[in-house]
Amino acid sequence: MKVGICFSGKFIGNDPLGHIGVKLPTYLRLLELCQKEGWKSYVLTRKTYKGGGVFDGVWEFSDQKFNRIESPTKIDLVYDRSAGVNFPPEGDGSVIWINNRDFKILAWDKWRGYREIRKYSPKTFLLESEKEIAGVLPKIETDLVVLKPFNGLKGIGVFVGSKSDALNFKFPKNYPKYIAQEFIDTSRGIPNVTSGLHDLRIAIVNGDIVWSHVRVPQKGSFKANAAAGGILTEIDLKEIPKSVLRIVEEISKKFLRQYDNPIYSLDFGIDKDGTAKIFEINDQIGFPKWEMKNRDSFLNALIENFKSKLSSI
Repeated sequence: MKVGICFSGKFIGNDPLGHIGVKLPTYLRLLELCQKEGWKSYVLTRKTYKGGGVFDGVWEFSDQKFNRIESPTKIDLVYDRSAGVNFPPEGDGSVIWINNRDFKILAWDKWRGYREIRKYSPKTFLLESEKEIAGVLPKIETDLVVLKPFNGLKGIGVFVGSKSDALNFKFPKNYPKYIAQEFIDTSRGIPNVTSGLHDLRIAIVNGDIVWSHVRVPQKGSFKANAAAGGILTEIDLKEIPKSVLRIVEEISKKFLRQYDNPIYSLDFGIDKDGTAKIFEINDQIGFPKWEMKNRDSFLNALIENFKSKLSSI
């Protein structure tokens, strides 16, 4: 069996994981675990994909190093780490995709994601143009409002502020559609985890929680994204609030059946009254750093996920 991790970068050089940074040892560990299963392991780029499971150029991982192979290579299972919904191609069932296209679309389209899990989400409205902001704001019951690109990443283009300021918000050129959400005040924190504003990320593989971390924004900011300077701390799984566990159990069962056992995370906030709310679904899980406690739990769960899907071939 041939298993590959796929990214978006160009097919150049002999260092396909050069962009990974401090998490490189964790990625190499995953490739090694694949080899222990008897699989050939590769790093791929969607730029060389020709369809039918064939990549016209790959990097094979062997003997602790990468070898660039120029010839076409048929891959059996692709763990897709590319962002967006242009890949994998629609209707391409010639290879096992993780995650499948339907789930990527669910996570990418925040409006669709909200409709799937609205029971556990802040009240949300679709904004198809800036002109709709004024009409939606009276329906927002919180003093502050959150405006997000309906398909954004890393907190780019996100507005958090007063309704009066929101009236003057302009959609960035690359984001023609937005969602408006009620603001969840997480300033009371999570018992035994953090004392203030937060974003609790729960990583789920095979329907189970495999690792978790909390992100805390810099002082004076509401954005907890790492790209916005948020501070990330791994938390012990036993510290996850029971209210979050109950929601995860319900949603994970549904996604397991409906989306072919996807690999994903859910971002939670705990409101001032202790209610857990989901901010969004993520189809791309940031890998743990090497020193993190649940690193191997996460990686071994990935291997079990791959194995269960390869068994169908």
